[in-house]
Amino acid sequence: MSGSHRFILLADLHLSDHSHTAAWHALQWAVNHINREKPDFLAVGGDITTFATAGSTVQCLEALERVEVPVFFTPGNAELRRPDALRLLKDLLAPERRFTVRGDLLVLFPDTSTGTLSGDERAWLDRVVDSSGVARRIVITHYPLDKMDEEARVWLTRWLSRHRVELLATGHSHFHRTRHVNGCLEVVVRGLDPDKAVGDMPGISMFESSKPGEWSERFIPWSPAIRLLPADLPDGVSPVGWSIHGDPVDAARETLSFGLACLELRPRELAFSRKALAGALQALRDRGSLFLSYHLPNLTWNPEAGRIEGADAVRANVDCALEAGVDSLTVHVPRARACEMERPEGGQPTECYQAFEEVYARLFRDPARSGVRIAIENIHNPHGTPADSPDVAFATRIDEYLRWIDAVDRGMADIPNATVGALLDVGHARNNGGDLNNLQPVGDWYARVGRRVLGYHIHQVDTDPETGRLFGHREIPGFFSRRISYAGFLWAWSTHQITRAPLFIEVRDDEGRRNTVRRFKQLFEHAHRIREAVELPDRGEGE
Repeated sequence: MSGSHRFILLADLHLSDHSHTAAWHALQWAVNHINREKPDFLAVGGDITTFATAGSTVQCLEALERVEVPVFFTPGNAELRRPDALRLLKDLLAPERRFTVRGDLLVLFPDTSTGTLSGDERAWLDRVVDSSGVARRIVITHYPLDKMDEEARVWLTRWLSRHRVELLATGHSHFHRTRHVNGCLEVVVRGLDPDKAVGDMPGISMFESSKPGEWSERFIPWSPAIRLLPADLPDGVSPVGWSIHGDPVDAARETLSFGLACLELRPRELAFSRKALAGALQALRDRGSLFLSYHLPNLTWNPEAGRIEGADAVRANVDCALEAGVDSLTVHVPRARACEMERPEGGQPTECYQAFEEVYARLFRDPARSGVRIAIENIHNPHGTPADSPDVAFATRIDEYLRWIDAVDRGMADIPNATVGALLDVGHARNNGGDLNNLQPVGDWYARVGRRVLGYHIHQVDTDPETGRLFGHREIPGFFSRRISYAGFLWAWSTHQITRAPLFIEVRDDEGRRNTVRRFKQLFEHAHRIREAVELPDRGEGE
């Protein structure tokens, strides 16, 4: 009917090549919901892939082929990361496919994927408006006005006003915002990425207008089933705990006062009272079940000397850990460059790799034989490290990480019931240098490593205001906060895609650590009340 319009905007999915991630399942839900709602059309607002790969683009296009209403597309900056996506999206991106007339409404889909509006795009906008003969106009694109370069922002703001555009709908920022700019309603949508949507669950947005000049937006959250308990721990023990870098005696005492049953010790040095630690740990065990982990120092390759360093320190800490009666040992992957550990052709192990295998076996066979788990933690690259840099650290790629866990496991194949697996640091997976952040989104870590996990390090990463670099081990102010939204994690946990293993909050600031533990502790204390994602706390916060 003329004057009445409905459309759905889907943006910022960041799909990877791996199927059955949270993002992939969210996309399937979105397609089914769109087909039930039957809007006039579906607008896809860019960043459908995380790295513009052919596999992820094909997966998305296959899902969109199931949509039973017309589909229109405008690209995002993620579509520019490789040439594959633009090649596969060529037909959808043709100028004649990026506008539509729906009765009395002209809908335009300009390309702002570079963060600007090229001269050709500006001429195209003018040409389509002049030739359409339609009075009502809306614009759907990827970049919001405030994220475009200044010259493009000024030009588009004036253009929207001059042509009396009623609505500008965009994505890119991963949070929801509504404002008016020179009489035009601008709506930024949250997007459909379960690991990046800020302030709420990921979702899609329904836009409706019943008369000229008036538009409303209704956010439709993805709300899968949430089942948080029981955890993979004995006696109904809550999985929430923390990893404290510092005095282990103080850590044990604080754990008792907080009523936690999972603790990871990480002494800076061994000059503490073993007797005092034994007493503090006994008090914890007298209260009830305790899952105790111990984080070991690094084993590092010294290329100048051609040897592995740190074995003596690890051995001394292993002895301390066994004396404390730990359930698990956490050790980082070998601290060496990837090119030193595996040959580029086929990932074949080097002599350095084999030397680390021998050292790990020597250090960890006896603990494994006594029933202690060996949990191998992923590390991350320095900020801005290119994926093809010769300095990329070993096992910061998921396939290398899994191969290393398998190699250590094989070294203990003769030990009955030896347990070797992953200590998945979610913050390290998210803040992994540069391109690897997008080549390996957090959802891929959950999907590929998930059933190997023996424990987690949980924290937020954030931008340093002075350097602009991402740093980890920050407080988690909400489950749907910036950089890492834990919506994807809670989905993976609920579906058993990842093991329900101990959650060690690894926040370095003491008060931030306590605040984060309180947040997760309260979540699991109220887990019986939560049946689907819309019932999770923190919705609508953190934007």
